[in-house]
Amino acid sequence: MLILLISLINICIFYLFVPSKLSENVTIIIQPKSSANQIAMTLSDHNVIKYPNLFLFISQIYSLKNSLKSGEYTFTPNISPIQTLRILSSGKSIIHKMVIPEGTTVNEIIMRINNEERLVGDIVGDIPEGFLMPSTYFFSYGDQKEQIIDKMRKLMSSQLDKAMKKLSPNSPLKTRLDVLILASIIEKEASLSEEKPLIAAVFINRLNKHMKLQADPTTIYAITLGKYKLNRALTRKDLSIQSPYNTYYIFNLPIGAISCPGAESIESAVNPAKINSLYFVANNKGGHNFSDDLDNHNKYIKIYRKNLIRIQND
Repeated sequence: MLILLISLINICIFYLFVPSKLSENVTIIIQPKSSANQIAMTLSDHNVIKYPNLFLFISQIYSLKNSLKSGEYTFTPNISPIQTLRILSSGKSIIHKMVIPEGTTVNEIIMRINNEERLVGDIVGDIPEGFLMPSTYFFSYGDQKEQIIDKMRKLMSSQLDKAMKKLSPNSPLKTRLDVLILASIIEKEASLSEEKPLIAAVFINRLNKHMKLQADPTTIYAITLGKYKLNRALTRKDLSIQSPYNTYYIFNLPIGAISCPGAESIESAVNPAKINSLYFVANNKGGHNFSDDLDNHNKYIKIYRKNLIRIQND
């Protein structure tokens, strides 16, 4: 009997260090509440281990001290059973990256998170437009969707708190919401980072003079409410839409943000460039031409339209 026991122990020890037949990296998801038998069969099906019954026996002993955890794991070629057990007991699941670009709407972010199959749970409650911070977020299989959303909320709140410390008492912006709203418009208007303070200055100057902002992205949001892309040009009829978001219709800021702005746009809203410009128009080169008066602005519009026709005919 003792000889049999010693033999069994020797077999188990030998088996622990035998390389698998795995020839390339394989990623496997171990579902929550999986039994040891289910784990062994899953690993065997993917050639991570040989002799699943022997692995099951050893894993049950191993898990008395180091429990095997659910998650998403990558196993490398020729991995041994002992290495496999160490990976499963570490709980160090694969880390995934989710990039949320500046100017994304809350609806787009929610859709992105809900479409991520590795995340679980539900997103709780309504989220006002703009209050999620665009950034790069990391997660593992089984993380809660609400945890990602909570990180985005907190990061945006922190960014707005920092911005408010820099806000001039002479600014027409008075609240965190004001800053967020203007930053969201800047985000949608600016294609070049270096132009964000300039575009911010135009809107601040217009607010100080009680002029309408006349920002096309606000009209687009009035139509779509951030729920879909407007795949057409704006019309004159669009500009007259009676919406609290449409800055061709209302004076002052819209009722709410029109996107989730990034840190640069928020910074530009509280620290605009020191210029007197009241107008800007695209320059056909990815940026804008800025004007202090309507005459110069109209000249730049003519140049833009002339270049646009030339580009279309080339």
